[in-house]
Amino acid sequence: MKKRKPFGVKLWLWFLLFSAAIFTVLWLLQTVFLQNFYDGMAIRNVERAVSKMTAHASDFDFYEVIDEIAVSNSLLVFVTDADGNVLYSADEYRRLYGETNQAEDGTDNPYHAGDVMNWEKGALRNLPYSYQTLVNKLDEAQTDRVGFVTQDETAYVTGVRLGDGRTLSVSLPLGTVGGTVGILRVQLVWVSVLSLALGFCLAWIISKRFGKPVAQISRSAKQIAEGNFRPKFPKGFCAELDELSETLEETALRLEKAKNAQREFLANVSHDLRTPLTMIKGYAEMVKEISWSDAEKREKDLSIIMRESDRLTALVNEILEFSAMQADGSVKEYEKIDLSRAIRDVIEQFAPFCEQNGYVIETEITDGVTARVNEAQIKRVIYNFIDNAVSHTDESKKIKVSLTVAGGRARFAVTDYGKGIADEDVPYIWDRYYTARNRKNKAVVSGLGLSIAKEILTAHRAKFGVDNRNKCTFWFEL
Repeated sequence: MKKRKPFGVKLWLWFLLFSAAIFTVLWLLQTVFLQNFYDGMAIRNVERAVSKMTAHASDFDFYEVIDEIAVSNSLLVFVTDADGNVLYSADEYRRLYGETNQAEDGTDNPYHAGDVMNWEKGALRNLPYSYQTLVNKLDEAQTDRVGFVTQDETAYVTGVRLGDGRTLSVSLPLGTVGGTVGILRVQLVWVSVLSLALGFCLAWIISKRFGKPVAQISRSAKQIAEGNFRPKFPKGFCAELDELSETLEETALRLEKAKNAQREFLANVSHDLRTPLTMIKGYAEMVKEISWSDAEKREKDLSIIMRESDRLTALVNEILEFSAMQADGSVKEYEKIDLSRAIRDVIEQFAPFCEQNGYVIETEITDGVTARVNEAQIKRVIYNFIDNAVSHTDESKKIKVSLTVAGGRARFAVTDYGKGIADEDVPYIWDRYYTARNRKNKAVVSGLGLSIAKEILTAHRAKFGVDNRNKCTFWFEL
């Protein structure tokens, strides 16, 4: 089987891969695609600038607008007449010349060129070589505005017919980021080296930080597999790992309870099975060796064997039923039943026993009470409650079964008239294999009846309990 990398190593590798991807994209954007990106942005800026100039073409401050836009956007602008004569020009250096003969300190400016380069009137400078191409394209175009990149791809030129014989020509150099790209490459080399080194260290720290609690949780989980159900799980790093630790702790506790329950189950089952098996074997040997010829003695011994066989069968059935309930405590099939009828059906099962042994079951059952339950399981609870009451009633051999409705809930109760449950027994009556000391009927008893009832009622989300203040009453509500 291929050995997998630890969580910390994987996290470290993914972090480095992420950093490398970021720097690759950054290099592509800042070097390979920078020129294209710049050219596209520059052309859009030129078009917006021309639109703004055109909007002020008829204003008295038209040339001032041209100056402002040319300086702020690094544009070369010419306004020509119909014959190609320069009426006005401006570029990004317009403000360096100023509009007066005064230098910044108030003295005469020796570099002011007077009328030859009088920016106040417009510089009489030569038109660019692309001007004639612009004029030709305007003549050929169906609109008054064209734009194009020069053949040598060194400039973008756009022009507009202003409508009064004037032509506005605006150009912007392209490919001016070559020097910038060189600077950026040198800068990116240093930034990349330093950032990758920092990212390497940061990835290592993060991987160790994240990997440590995961490794601790893994080691603690292995202790559960080795039988230690109380390992310590780390907490406080992040909500998800804390939740995982809590889940594993709860799982460990449940496994511990299941392990203890298994030991208790085996101990109790072995004890409960040993007694009837020993008696069956002993009385069978007596029948074979001693009482075979004595009919009366033989019948008595065989009756004991049959009784213990019934006890053994009942015990095994209840163990299997209880195990099934614990394996799947959910109620799979709900149906609306006549609860009143279901209770009477269960009472009918006790009729032969009561008639034979003199027991009396008093009833107070409201007719037409319905509930949405699993009928077979609820009947099992009713049977267990009645059987428990029969086993603990007094010499009157009377028990009372009732079904009432209050507040939209059906309440079933079984009352016996015995001595009640001892205070020290009350907390344990729902535990498996627990039997109270004052039980009347010792013949067939496993201590699982109330445990099975508890499992069923819990699965039905029913309220249930025992009232031991005067008479002993077991009840549940649906």
